[in-house]
Amino acid sequence: MSYNKVEALREKSDAEKLILSNDYIAARTKLKKAQQLFPSLDHITPMLTVCEILSASTNIIPGYETDYYWVLQLMPSSAFTDITCQYQKLVSLLQPIKYKFPATELALKLLQEAYSVLSDKKKRVAFDIKRGTSWVNYETFESNPEKDSNGEKVNGNTNNINIQESGSGSGSSSSDVISEGYKGQDTDINSGSHEQKQDFYNFDTYRTPECFELRDIWAVHCNLTQPCIGGRYGQVCDKSGGEAEITWLKPIPVTEGERRWFDAGLPVACGSFCLDTEKSGTVGLKGVFSYKCSWDSGITEELYEIYPKKGEVWAVYDNFDLDEWSYNPDIIKECSYKLVEIITDYSIYNGVECGQLVKVNGFKSVYERQTGEGSNLHIGPRDLYMLAHNVPAYRFTGGEIYGVNDGMFELDQLALKNLDDEPNNQPMVEEKDPDLLVLTPNPNPNPNPQGSVLGPNWAANDFTTGQVWATYSGKDLMPRQYVLINNMISPSGFSATVLEPETVFDVEASWKSRNLPIVCGMFRAKEVKVNLDISQFSHLVNCFKSTSNFIYKIFPTKGEIWAVYRNWKLQWNRVNYDNCKCWVVEILSDFSDGEKMMVARLVEVKGCLTFFQRMQGEDGFEMVRGFSKREMLCFSHRIPAFRVPGIGGHGIPESSWHLEPNALPPNGN
Repeated sequence: MSYNKVEALREKSDAEKLILSNDYIAARTKLKKAQQLFPSLDHITPMLTVCEILSASTNIIPGYETDYYWVLQLMPSSAFTDITCQYQKLVSLLQPIKYKFPATELALKLLQEAYSVLSDKKKRVAFDIKRGTSWVNYETFESNPEKDSNGEKVNGNTNNINIQESGSGSGSSSSDVISEGYKGQDTDINSGSHEQKQDFYNFDTYRTPECFELRDIWAVHCNLTQPCIGGRYGQVCDKSGGEAEITWLKPIPVTEGERRWFDAGLPVACGSFCLDTEKSGTVGLKGVFSYKCSWDSGITEELYEIYPKKGEVWAVYDNFDLDEWSYNPDIIKECSYKLVEIITDYSIYNGVECGQLVKVNGFKSVYERQTGEGSNLHIGPRDLYMLAHNVPAYRFTGGEIYGVNDGMFELDQLALKNLDDEPNNQPMVEEKDPDLLVLTPNPNPNPNPQGSVLGPNWAANDFTTGQVWATYSGKDLMPRQYVLINNMISPSGFSATVLEPETVFDVEASWKSRNLPIVCGMFRAKEVKVNLDISQFSHLVNCFKSTSNFIYKIFPTKGEIWAVYRNWKLQWNRVNYDNCKCWVVEILSDFSDGEKMMVARLVEVKGCLTFFQRMQGEDGFEMVRGFSKREMLCFSHRIPAFRVPGIGGHGIPESSWHLEPNALPPNGN
């Protein structure tokens, strides 16, 4: 370890010399090597950030100097509040090394310049216009703009402007930028014709050959099916003129349904990907690629994680059914789509929350959020493949053209081909119980990608009034207590109301009278209110809420991991409970009245404390059994878990689950 530290310090010293010679990319490479040698090297993260900011500042746009979106590592559709938060975050990160690391003062100056422009509405609009028009040599797409009675131009779309979203992943450079603000035309994307106009922005200006750089990952236009296209995403390996050598990315399916989907040749837009070294070739850049993709590093360096991010616009399959479509892939040819804005970053635990979009009357490609009942969608981790493709978009700030307001989107028409304009207003989840239960919205938490393997790191913006969370409680501090979020009382504290079991059967009432915990069944928010620190929360709870009597229905759902009491008996007393042990099980089917809920027992992968796989008997069959509604008392608590794509390369079965360490029962398998 001491040797590694010495080597890491040597790499850091080399990086400082490279920075002084303005070779920021090489300096970052040295620092990344130092980080690999000695991950706890002092100030390594802010030093890498300095390199990324300085490197971003060298990305000059024609007709302008510095691209401030790249400097702040933001997408152009970012709200003003996001710009302020990002600026403050980066400044706070760099201040401690201001006088310790070369060029940090220059990086801080660049941040200040970027913030002064992008935080001012007038300056930002002017910058956006200049930024976009510079790429098309100030060539207007509108030769005869409409004018009012005073001769003033009404439709202010003098130029179609493409905006890019900066989205560097944990393993990518600051040049890993996702184009979020492209404009498409209703033309043949293979013909290279761009005669039709968008309402305001031109999304082609950031699809020119000059925009393609080595190691960039680009997304293919969603409607392309050319023989030379080897996947949804491709990495640029070499470039010459208007052509590039592309290595295609191959999805890494996790579940059995995802594997069938992939084997059927159906497109995959989200999840983990790796480079398919057997699929590469030279591709003409014109008319093939839609946007530069944002990605994060996976559990290993060979993996690329591509998931929806807050603020993006995606097309999702309507009436999606993973199992049916993977067996009958022709169904996808006739499917319809919905357009949604991503409200929360994707979470491996809870999926993603979306808001449906509808077209604004009088425009070709301007959309706004749908309002009213059924306007939000929740896409769980099991339905990841429901996300069909990213739709390049630009968020208006208001005032750019007549008739648009802050928060509306201009969408790339090339990505809208064959999409339904009007989304289905029916809610995603319906419950057929007599008391009209509806799914409680579960906005998605945003775990740190680098720390997700060790469990979620909740932030204040992961919590919303009305959410139901599980909190750590009891002697063993397992997540058995449910609470309803009331409001935030401090940056890391929340006021919540305890949900208490609403017993239905006599056996439940008897169990409760012995002061034994109940985690499945009906719950009601009563009078007990508590103040909780953010560290006490385990996970969001998938539950149904009655619209009439404020009852919350909580049962294990398919795909979740739970702990169950071993040798459970209804006659247990407190002593039995305190000395019990638990098994870990995977839920194979959702609970329904009259039918047993099926589960499979999991056991620890040898030598891996937090990885579990299905247990097999001596005959090779998996250990599966069913639980009736009256046996729900034997469930101890849910264990947050997720699968790690590509883990098979490290000797751990691909089908294994990684379990949240803090929720593992102390007396487990």
